[in-house]
Amino acid sequence: MMKKTVAPSLIAIAIAAAGISTSVQANDWYLGAGAGYAQYEDIDENNANLDKDAEAVSMFGGYNFNQYFGAELGFNNFGEDADTKALNLSAIGRLPLSERVSLFGELGALGWDTDTGAGDEGVSPLAGLGLAYRASDLVDVQARYRRVEDMGDLVNNGFETDVNNFMLELVLHPNRGVATPPPVAPVAPQPAPEVTYETRTVTADGSIYFAFDKSDLSGDSRATLDEVARFAQENPDHQVELAGYADRLGSAEYNRKLSERRALAAKDYLVQRGVAAQNIQTAWYGSELAEGVTEAERQRDRRVDAKAQATIQVEIIE
Repeated sequence: MMKKTVAPSLIAIAIAAAGISTSVQANDWYLGAGAGYAQYEDIDENNANLDKDAEAVSMFGGYNFNQYFGAELGFNNFGEDADTKALNLSAIGRLPLSERVSLFGELGALGWDTDTGAGDEGVSPLAGLGLAYRASDLVDVQARYRRVEDMGDLVNNGFETDVNNFMLELVLHPNRGVATPPPVAPVAPQPAPEVTYETRTVTADGSIYFAFDKSDLSGDSRATLDEVARFAQENPDHQVELAGYADRLGSAEYNRKLSERRALAAKDYLVQRGVAAQNIQTAWYGSELAEGVTEAERQRDRRVDAKAQATIQVEIIE
C-alpha cells in the first residue's frame, strides 16, 4: 500500500492542472501505453548486486484542457532489481511546433511501491520532456524522457536512486477531430423585399459597308449582322430596322435600287440566322443623304445601318 500522503499530493497536482486554462477543447481525452528502459543512478553504490539498467513499461490516460495544457494519470513498472510499481499524476504543458509535431513538458509526483529488500513506499517528484507526432486524428506517437528524484530508501530496501526513464509511447485520442458545432443563434424573420418592375429599352446598333456598285456581304458585314441576330434571339420582343445607302456616283434612280439591294441582302442574311422576317423593317435612301467627296468618304456612304431594339422588364428591389 502507498502512504496516505500520496493521494493528497496527486489531487493537488490535478487541481493545479485544471486551473491553468478554462479554454476547453471538445472532450480531448486520451489513453496510451509505452515501453522503454530505466537507468538507476548510483543504485549499486550501496549494493553491488543491483543492476543499473532495467526495462520499463507504462500505461496512462489524460485530458487536454486546450492545445497547451493537460493533466495525466499513469501506472509505471520499473523492473529487474528495483522491482518497483508506481502511480504518477502530472501536469502537462504542450508547445505546438507545426500542424503535426508538438513538444511537451511534464511536472508531477510519483507514488512508488518497491518489493526489493524489506520493501518500501513513498512519493518522489518527477519532471519530463517529450516530443509527440500526430499520425492521425486518432493516433499520436511520442518519445518521452522522465527524471524521478530519490526513489527508494537505503534502510528499508537497500537502495536509493534517481531514475532516468526513456520511453516510446503510442497514444489514442478517441474524440479528437470530432468537431462540436457552435450553437446557432435564432434568426429573426426578415420582411420580404418589395419588388417593382421598370420597363427599359435596350438596343444593338451597327453598320455594314459595301464595295463600289456591290451589294454582296463581306465577312466583316456578316460578323456585324451575327451580333444583331444574337441580340434578337436573346430578346424575343425585338424589332430590327435596316436602312440602305449609296454614294453620289451614278444616277439617283440607280443608286436608290442599289441601296435597296443592299438593305434586302442584309435582311435575307438575318432571316437565315433565325430572325423573324415580320420583325425586320427595311428602308433605302439611295444617294439622298450621301456626303462623301473623297474615296474614303464615299466608302462610308456605301452602307446599311442596322438597329435592333427590345423592351425588357427590370426588377427594382426596394
